[in-house]
Order: sequence, then structure tokens, then C-alpha cells
Amino acid sequence: MSKPRYSVNNWLLDYTSGAIVHLQSGEIRRLGEYQLKLLDCLIEHAGQTLSRNELTSLVWERRVIGDNSLSNAIHALRAALEDDGKQQRVIKTIPKKGYLLEPEFCQLIEPEADTSSSPPAVSNTVKLPETKYLIQSEMVEAVPMNNVPVAEDITAPVAKHRLYPLPPWQTLSFFLIICVITLSGWLIFFHKSCDEMVAQEQQKNQYSNIRVFRIAAAVDEMNNEDLLKFNSTLKMLNQRLIARDAWMTVYYRADEQVLNYTFSIETTCANQQLAMTLYHWRIDNQRLTNTIFGETERKLNEIAPCKKS
Repeated sequence: MSKPRYSVNNWLLDYTSGAIVHLQSGEIRRLGEYQLKLLDCLIEHAGQTLSRNELTSLVWERRVIGDNSLSNAIHALRAALEDDGKQQRVIKTIPKKGYLLEPEFCQLIEPEADTSSSPPAVSNTVKLPETKYLIQSEMVEAVPMNNVPVAEDITAPVAKHRLYPLPPWQTLSFFLIICVITLSGWLIFFHKSCDEMVAQEQQKNQYSNIRVFRIAAAVDEMNNEDLLKFNSTLKMLNQRLIARDAWMTVYYRADEQVLNYTFSIETTCANQQLAMTLYHWRIDNQRLTNTIFGETERKLNEIAPCKKS
């Protein structure tokens, strides 16, 4: 049974190549392994609201991922499918429930094909008539015994098979095929490794009440240059957390244009968390630090003091 093929917002999902192809222009956009699985899952449940836990379980199964992995994958899908993140016409965010793929943008292109039934194989065996063998038998019996030579006279010399080396061009072809197969396997492994997102802890033990994790591909090197932009803010927040007997965990993922920043504040009796997406964050560093400090302080003030027993 071959899997049915669907298009979403005029983008055809091609499972074999791990990409989406525009039905009109033919443009090809590659997707990561989990982005492809996420889109496939949304297509299978088009028109149905799936919670974050359901999507995480279906797509990443039992893997340990960061809190922002699903949000980043949804953001990447919207960009690939040309779905405006503000209007959300194709993939909608249902507040406090999850995500929903609008069925009106989902179109069946190629239905499921049943390849189990195949035409009966045509036999190439030709049945020879028995009369041929009868004639040969009669001819053998008609040969006089005295015309048969002695055994050593009818022994034919055994032909010697010569072993010829392969031509140079054929040897080169085999070598090139082996190289291509090896390179292809390495590229497939490297591509899958690039899709694996891990949480890398930054600046361990620098803050007494804060832990910072950078979400990045498994093959990326440790890099805390982006963290230096809001390092001073974290130092001030650490003092506020100490005064309130609270702890904070930060997860961030940065590229040239977008900073995805999520933090969670915990005390002995309550917790608060917030996920932010900051666009063009590298332009104004003062505005960036003010935003992070202000939102974190706001969430910290929303936590009521714990009652001492």
C-alpha cells in the first residue's frame, strides 16, 4: 500500500525526498526530519485540535526535547508553507488547547494505491514435444556397437579458462560507485544529526539561582556569544531571585533575525513561565535587555510569597 499524497496551501508533501514542492512554480523546500513528521501528523488530523503533549508524543515519541522545540517547528512550517504567523490561516494556534491544520488548505493529490494485487506472472518455460526425445533414442539404438571407439580415444582435452584482468575503466567505475555510496550514507547520517535538537547548558555555575540552556542542533559547537548580549541582565535578575528565594531556568534559540526566549521561575510553592519571540533582536541591545528584564520581573512579581510554616 503506497501512502496518499497531500498538498497544503499549494505545497505538495514529498515523503521520499523529505521536502515540499510548490504545485505551480515547482520550487522545492527541504524540511527537517521532525518538521516533516509534524506536517504529516497535522495532515492526518486535519480539522482536529491537537494538544502540545499529543503532538510531542506523536512526532518526537519518547525523545527528550526542549520546551520550545514544538514552537520552533511550527514556526518553521508556517514559514515554509507561506502561512503568516500573525493571521495563521493554515496552521492555527488554539489558545490553551494546541494547534489545528485548517482542512480547507489540505488537498488530496494522489489517493492511496493498492499495490498488493499484481498481474499473474507469465511463464517463459516452453514445453518441448516428447517426440523429439523419442527420435533421439531411436537414433542412438541404431548405432552399431562396433563403430564406438575406445574410451581413451573419445576423451576430449579439457579447455583451459584464461583469467583476464578487468579493464581500467571498469575498475574505476567500481571505485566511483563505492565512493558515491559511502558519501551518500555519510550525508544522510549528517543530515539526521543536524535535525537533532539538544539543550546545551551555558556558563555553568556562573549564576547561583539561574540555569541557561541554548537550544541548537547536536552538531553545533558550544557558543555563548549570543548570551553575552543579555549577560548583565541575568546578573541583575539573579540578585532579585536570591531576594525572593526563587530559581529560574532559561531556554533560548537564536539566529540572525529571531530570538526565541523562554524562562520558567519556581519557588517552593508556585511557578511562572513565559515564552517570547523577539524579531530583529540584534539591532538594539538596550531594548533587548530592557524587554527581558521587564518581562521577567513582571512574572516574578506575580508569584505570591510562600507562607512560612
